[in-house]
Amino acid sequence: MAGPERPQCPARMSSGDKGNRLRRSTRDYARFSGIGFQMAGIIGLGAYGGWWLDGRTGWKFPVFTLAGSLGGVAAAMWILFKETRTR
Repeated sequence: MAGPERPQCPARMSSGDKGNRLRRSTRDYARFSGIGFQMAGIIGLGAYGGWWLDGRTGWKFPVFTLAGSLGGVAAAMWILFKETRTR
């Protein structure tokens, strides 16, 4: 019964394997950082749009700010799940 393949010890890896591993980790870091910036931007735009609408209506309770923020969080989560799903 064969188990999962164990990763090689970094000291035994060839320079090509180390380069591929570093390239992959750098690519993953950039990908997930980009997703984080997208999420922050979407939530920020939703909150700003809600704040702007609340300023136009003059209501005491910030309904649109809350709705815009929650809508931004929902949209950001949808993008996160879409981008990180296994292919």
